[in-house]
Formats: sequence, C-alpha cells, structure tokens
Amino acid sequence: MSLRKSLKSIALLLVLIMVFSVVGCTPKPVEDVNEDNNTDVVEEPNGEEEEDVVEEPSEIVVTDHLGREIIFDKPAETIVSGYYISSSILLALGLKDRVIGLEAKPEKRPIYALAAPEFLELPSVGTMKEFDLEGTAALNPDLVILSVRLKDSAESLEKLGIKVIAINPESMEELEEAIDMIGKATGNEDRAESLKAYYNEKTSELEKLTQGKEKKNVYLGGNSDFLTTASKKMYQDTLITNAGGNNVAGEIDDTYWATISYEQLIQ
Repeated sequence: MSLRKSLKSIALLLVLIMVFSVVGCTPKPVEDVNEDNNTDVVEEPNGEEEEDVVEEPSEIVVTDHLGREIIFDKPAETIVSGYYISSSILLALGLKDRVIGLEAKPEKRPIYALAAPEFLELPSVGTMKEFDLEGTAALNPDLVILSVRLKDSAESLEKLGIKVIAINPESMEELEEAIDMIGKATGNEDRAESLKAYYNEKTSELEKLTQGKEKKNVYLGGNSDFLTTASKKMYQDTLITNAGGNNVAGEIDDTYWATISYEQLIQ
C-alpha cells in the first residue's frame, strides 16, 4: 500500500472513531409514558427545563454635593453643563458629544477652542448670576450639572422632572467626588477612575518636586478685580498648595472670592 493510501485510511479511521464517540456520548431522552393520554413526554437529561435568565436593568443612584439623591433609569445621553468645571470634566471623560447646552461665554475658555470647538456653537444657559432656567428646560436634557451655588435653580428644574446634579469641586476630595458623580450618571465609571488615577499621579510628582523647598507666599488676583482673591474655600487654594506655595488669603474661609483692601494685601 502506498504512503498516500495509508494516510487516507488512517484519516478515515479517525473520522469514524470521532463520529461513534459523539454518538455514544449523546444522552438518550427519557420517555415517560402518561397512562391517561398515552402522550410521550421528553425530559431534559437533568430532569429540568432550562430557562433564559433576563437581567433587569438596575437603577443608577447618585448623591450630589447638596446631599440629594438623583435616580436614573439609564445613563444620561444628553447633558447641559452650566458650570465650566463640569464642562471640563465632561471633556476629560470623553463626553463632549453628549453636551447640548453650556454655560455662557465659552469663547473665554481657551480649552474649549482647542479640545471642543463645537462647544462655541452650543446654546447658552447663562451664568451663575443669571442662569437661564427656561432655556435649559427647553433643551429637555437627560441631565443638568450645576454648581451648588445654583441650588434654587436645581430645585426648580427638579420640579419640572429634569435630573440635576449639583457639584462643589472646591477641594481635591470634592473634585474626585464630582468626577465620580458624572462618571456614574453617564455610565463612564471606568474612565472616571482612570482620570482620578492620572490626576493623583501628577499630584504625587508635584509633591516630590516641592519636597524640602521653601514655600513661597502667593496672592491670586481675580480676573475682574485685582483685589478679589481666592479664599480657602476655592480650588485655587488647593492648586497653590500642591505647587508648593502658601495662599496668603488661605485664612479667609467665610466666602469663595473675597474682596480685600490694599492694606490687607500688603499685610
């Protein structure tokens, strides 16, 4: 017998062995004869019928910085951000395509032109001092994100059936909490964790750079008025501290932006 014929014979033999093995291992159905109607009932080998398990979608519950519980049936797909901090967080989480409304004057934020030029064309929902409640409601978003300083507006929108998360990211801990809230409400918790990890990594690098260095006294003047400065309640205080500085207005803790005199500045 030639080598080719031998290989063919061996291959055929293997196929036959596999076929008989499958047939031999297949469990036979058990016939249960019902004596009343002589109907054959075929049962599964384990005597149980398999059922498809359908998992019910779970609710998404977010507790914001006003202590309010906001419940979502599904991740928010359309978002209005009335606060530039939340807008920046949305950018960092890769959610710019979900934003349908934005705080006023986005052209004054260079980051938008660089990372999301489409933000410049979005409907404006006003400012902290003049928030556009009706304009926001008209957009019918799944989620509105505001500063805690717009508590009244948040409550008004809530009465209209619109979900609102109020954030107060004025410390490192509160910033991470705000990222968690937005990540959870939008179904982007993994991206939120990555963002926090990156931020903490860079903060650690800053600590190493400034360790053992003399702290410099820093005064941070406001955009609109040089004698308006960031108090201890502002995130700018954290930035100065992380950079190895000492915020000279850090002892002011009864307001956000504090207005001082020239005498206080010199002191």
